[in-house]
Amino acid sequence: MTLTVACRAGEADKHDRDVTALAFYKGKLYSGGDNGKIKVWTADLLKLGEVQAHSAPVYSISASDDGLYSSSSDGSVKLFDLNTLAEKQVLRQGENAEYWRVQCVNGNLYVGDNEGNVLVFKNKLFYGLVNVAEPVKDLQVVEPYVLTVQDTDLVITEFKLEGENIQWATDTTIAGRAPVTLIGTKLFAFIDRDGKEIILHSADKSTGFKQITKIVHGSEDNRVINALAGVEWGNDQLLFSGGWDKVLRKWKVTNVGLSDEGSVNVDIVINAVATGETSSIYAGGSDGHIVRVDSS
Repeated sequence: MTLTVACRAGEADKHDRDVTALAFYKGKLYSGGDNGKIKVWTADLLKLGEVQAHSAPVYSISASDDGLYSSSSDGSVKLFDLNTLAEKQVLRQGENAEYWRVQCVNGNLYVGDNEGNVLVFKNKLFYGLVNVAEPVKDLQVVEPYVLTVQDTDLVITEFKLEGENIQWATDTTIAGRAPVTLIGTKLFAFIDRDGKEIILHSADKSTGFKQITKIVHGSEDNRVINALAGVEWGNDQLLFSGGWDKVLRKWKVTNVGLSDEGSVNVDIVINAVATGETSSIYAGGSDGHIVRVDSS
C-alpha cells in the first residue's frame, strides 16, 4: 500500500495557529484551530469560508445534518451552518467548565468537559448529564455506550435516554489514554498510558469489550501518538494514526489484529486526523497546516 501527500492548504488560507480538530462531512472538510476559528474546505483543500467561532481554542467539532457543532475552552458549545458557518445556536455559554469534546450521534449531542461530565442534548435542548469521574479528553459514542478517556483509564458507560432523566451505569474501565476512535460499530482503538502503543478492542458488550491486540506504533524515536481515525471503506476496516513524529500511518484490521499498511511523512506534528471519501485522509497540526493524503 502507498500513502501519498496529494495536496496542502494554501499558505494564505491555513490557520495562523495549530489545527486542533478536523471533521469531514458530505464532501467538505471542517477544521478548528487554536485561534478560535473554524474553516470549511473543499475535498481538495480550497478554502470556502471561515468564522471566528470562539474567543479561545476550538477543542472539538462534529458535523451532522443539523449543522456543525463545536466546543471550546471559552466555556461554550455552539452550532453553525454547514455551508455558510453562520452561527445558528449557542447551546452553552459562559460556564465555568471547558468543553473538550462534542459528538453528535443519531440526533443526540454528547458533550464532555474538564470536570468529568458528559452532557446530553436531545433536539438541541439540554437533557441531562452524567459524571464519569475523569475529565473527558476524548469521547466516542456507539449507542447506548459512551466511551470517555483522559490519561489513565477509558470508561465505558451505558446511557439510556428515555423518560425525564438519563439512566446510566458504568460497564467497564480499561487502562489507557486519549485519543479514542471507533472503527465501524464493532471495534474501537485507543492508546496505552504511555501514549506509544495502539490498543484494539471489541465494542460488543457480549464479548466483555475484550482486547483484540496491542501493537507498538512504530515511531523510530518512540514519540507520543496524538490522533486516531477509524473508518470502514467497503469491506476494509482501517485505522489511521499520527503524532509528534510527523508520520501518518495506515493500519488494516485482520483476523489476528492490525496489519501495518504503510506510512508517509507529512512534515507537520499531527494533532488531528479525519477520513474523507474512500482513499483520502486529512491530517492537521502544527502552525495551522492541513494536508490530504491519498491511499492507493
